[in-house]
Amino acid sequence: MKKFFYFFLLGLFYSINSQLFKEPYYFIGPDEMHVYKQSHDTLYTSTTFSLQSFDEIDINKYKGHYKIWDIAEKQPDYLVVKLESLDSIPLTTDHYPIDRFSISIYKKKNINEYSIIRDISHLTKEAMINYKTDTIQLENNFEMSLYKLSYMKESLKLKKVKTKADADKINNELNNPKYLTIIENYKEHNKLPDPYAAILKATLINKACLNLGYTPIGASFAMGILNSDKKIKEKGNIIEGFYKNLIK
Repeated sequence: MKKFFYFFLLGLFYSINSQLFKEPYYFIGPDEMHVYKQSHDTLYTSTTFSLQSFDEIDINKYKGHYKIWDIAEKQPDYLVVKLESLDSIPLTTDHYPIDRFSISIYKKKNINEYSIIRDISHLTKEAMINYKTDTIQLENNFEMSLYKLSYMKESLKLKKVKTKADADKINNELNNPKYLTIIENYKEHNKLPDPYAAILKATLINKACLNLGYTPIGASFAMGILNSDKKIKEKGNIIEGFYKNLIK
């Protein structure tokens, strides 16, 4: 699951030479978050439970490193992105496989959000360079949302999931038929590797939270704790500690 995210999120960076996107972008997963940041022609990626800015984090802590080969605009708001994994694969004799190249499609939703539409992975360098990107279907009814750091920090001002009543409210919201439509679109149109349906789960909970005025950050984590067998006080302490550590 983590490897998938590392291969992907190059499309946040529309220009290699000029830093059009100066902030990290985040995918709010069902447990941890995934953060992506460009520096010149390199994309750094990692998993995190923190909203620290990129400059505050030791560059060596970023687990994924990708070379940006090309970013091309297709129609208004769509980006076709080509990248190469720079990380060696451990415990194998083929540390840098020839199919370490990929192409991803992104859509600019608004000033705060990008969405990933499609991923074409396991390409050779030649296949990536010569890929006829004009033939790629851009429109899709299922996508994965990424939010920039400043928006993430603003969203923390929304209500937080701290009680069983909060969790129940979100679960009741998920019974609305409109979320069933998201599931059906996922089944029919999803073009993203998601073997454990983590993207689907995160998408459902994140949308439900925003629709109810809750921050989606930490919501899945808090709901898991609230539904556990831990004592009420212990649940509260764990959740408070989680939200406190987000902005350290």
